[in-house]
Amino acid sequence: MRYIFRSFLFLIACTSYAAAQEKTESPLKLTMGEPHVIVRGIRPEEQLWGPYQFPRPYRLKDRYVVSVHVKNDDISNYGSTALWFESRDKGKTWQEVDASVAQECGLLLANGDRVYMPPESGVDVSEYKQIPWNKYTPAYDFSKQAKEGTLPIPDGMTFWMGGTTINAYNADRLPPSLSKKEWTLYRIPAGQTQPVLEQAGVDWPYLTRVVHVSRSGKKVLKSIFPRGNPKLGPDGAIWVSVFSGEGHLNPENGQYSPYYSAELFRSEDNGKTFQRRSHLEYEANGHEFPYKSGGFSDSDFEFMPDGSIVWFLRSTWYSSTGKEWDPMYMTRSTDMGRTWSKPIKFDRVGILPRLCRLENGMTLLCYARPGTFVRAALNDSGTKWTEPLVVMTPGDRSGLANKPVAEPTFHDWDGSCNNPEIVPLDDNSALLFYSDFYYPDENGVKRKTILCRKITVE
Repeated sequence: MRYIFRSFLFLIACTSYAAAQEKTESPLKLTMGEPHVIVRGIRPEEQLWGPYQFPRPYRLKDRYVVSVHVKNDDISNYGSTALWFESRDKGKTWQEVDASVAQECGLLLANGDRVYMPPESGVDVSEYKQIPWNKYTPAYDFSKQAKEGTLPIPDGMTFWMGGTTINAYNADRLPPSLSKKEWTLYRIPAGQTQPVLEQAGVDWPYLTRVVHVSRSGKKVLKSIFPRGNPKLGPDGAIWVSVFSGEGHLNPENGQYSPYYSAELFRSEDNGKTFQRRSHLEYEANGHEFPYKSGGFSDSDFEFMPDGSIVWFLRSTWYSSTGKEWDPMYMTRSTDMGRTWSKPIKFDRVGILPRLCRLENGMTLLCYARPGTFVRAALNDSGTKWTEPLVVMTPGDRSGLANKPVAEPTFHDWDGSCNNPEIVPLDDNSALLFYSDFYYPDENGVKRKTILCRKITVE
């Protein structure tokens, strides 16, 4: 049985389906350099999932820096202090630095400002009174804002495996202290060195806030900070991708959906305010229940040389489906994000798609689970891509553990958080960042390790 499962996973991870792409000899070749250690963490048998995962790199003027999540993977910990490391030799060696470097990692704007939007943790609202469901009568007013200290009857609800109930609320219905539509932003004004804390206003119609309710009764309001990497568009605006909470209200009709939705926001005033440019509902293959997807969540986009935008979308969400792998989708816009093509399957897997443009104009894409892959665009429109360069095998890696288990879980099998990131290095190469739970230290002990390696386009 294990052999059949292993063969099945390997098959789905390796078989790629690029939209409208013919199998032709590629004029490009992707190669990878040796891995370089950023930090070694705990042994995987101490805690497989959570600490020492999720690297997030930034390219500064004279160096590269990367943050590493060292807490449990929980909405209460998004904003927890991470470990930070820097390299001044293009990723070959790394040294730990103070976490205050985060505020230097902002996007450099045309006016010389740098703006950084940090991750934010959820808010404990356990003390808030929940209006009981038996108060839901035909006369209940869903347009009325709740009083302070009170949560109204939800607009919708869904559930995660393990007993978590997730209540969804139109943000306008929450009490004033919880209904604000804003993102925290640090700005280093041009010519200065000290960051200034700001709250950027966010125009998000039908913004839906979700509250996770655990079996113990603890209630946490999930944060709404942008999970994507901000980019400067050819129009001079700041663009950033976001996704809804676990369940949201469709802005087209106000109806509740149990899926995630993907969003793009723009700022034309250097990060003072953001307006929603694009909204994508998940309905790629029609409605099914139990639904086979968490919806469109983690995503990334890139501005292509022909003037179009490509947008890649994750659909995997284990807590909703029990599967750690599902298709990655792609959509394109030819009118600067006002309208989008119907999302289609790009590959059978795809966690945390990330794109970057090299100085030579080439566009690279990385994604994962199981395995880790990199591709390069073969044309200016992003409709054709190279076959994937396999950075980490999608096969069973559980035998590499310090103490191999007879019946591996998926993450035993996978041996990585599979949340890769990629940033430009020079004219024709980039640095790929990823985790390996089975990377040996100097004594041969396997540790959860954050790595980077050079990816070159030849």
